[in-house]
Amino acid sequence: MSESTLSTTRRRKIGRVLRRLREESGYTLKTAGGHLERSASSLSQIENGVQWLRLRDLGFILDRYAVPAPLRAALMTLAEQDRRPGWWDAYKDLAAPEALDRVSLEHDASRIITTETTFIPGLLQTESYARAVIRGLTPQYASTTLERYVEFRLARQNILNREAPARLEVVLDEAALRRMRGGRDVMRSQLRRLLNQSELDNVLLHVLPLDVDAGPAYAGQFQLLDIGEPILNAVLTDHPTGQWIVEDEKEIAQYRDTFEQVRASALSEQASRDMIHQIMSDL
Repeated sequence: MSESTLSTTRRRKIGRVLRRLREESGYTLKTAGGHLERSASSLSQIENGVQWLRLRDLGFILDRYAVPAPLRAALMTLAEQDRRPGWWDAYKDLAAPEALDRVSLEHDASRIITTETTFIPGLLQTESYARAVIRGLTPQYASTTLERYVEFRLARQNILNREAPARLEVVLDEAALRRMRGGRDVMRSQLRRLLNQSELDNVLLHVLPLDVDAGPAYAGQFQLLDIGEPILNAVLTDHPTGQWIVEDEKEIAQYRDTFEQVRASALSEQASRDMIHQIMSDL
């Protein structure tokens, strides 16, 4: 897919802000295009996040709109991130563009909050558990392809151990702890890893017991990313054939509220570790 047609979360965010700035300035696409030395169709593609924009061109547009320095810096940072190569580029032949975009967002996130009902979150999985999950979901994969997917998933976990690690806050359903994946040895190793990771300062883990009613808002798993200053937030959800990225600010606020409501119903960090210990000893 070419740069002119590949739409990324960062590019769409920049486009939405540029549209808001144009409308606040009282310009139509046509009048703004003349002001910015661009055609109306080109500007429309930029605002919809489907046209690649050079940094100097973005800077020119922001200057013409007289954008305040903090917002200008934030948008330029997003644009720079959108162009920056990353370790995930080595998997372009393997993973869908949406998956690569997701990993890129994770890489730049300062805070990640997630709920999980079925599996141990990918950022906390062991190699054996990840292999069992991926093999179960995609039995058609050849062994070499399977191993690359496992490698891809495990590489994501580096964000938790780098010099400035991301903060990970998890509400994990008890069902995910008890659901057997790969056999008892695999599960024991996975639960032990959960315990070890939960001791990290940047990892907060809460277990939601099966006998707790978390309310109607608790509908499944999702991941919410906070990236840098409050300029880019996104909610990532999985569906049977891929992933959805929610970018509407009101919807994101609802997901954030849902997380806090569910966490209030979950066990404390220590009580969660105690439950994991008990489940591990019962295996």
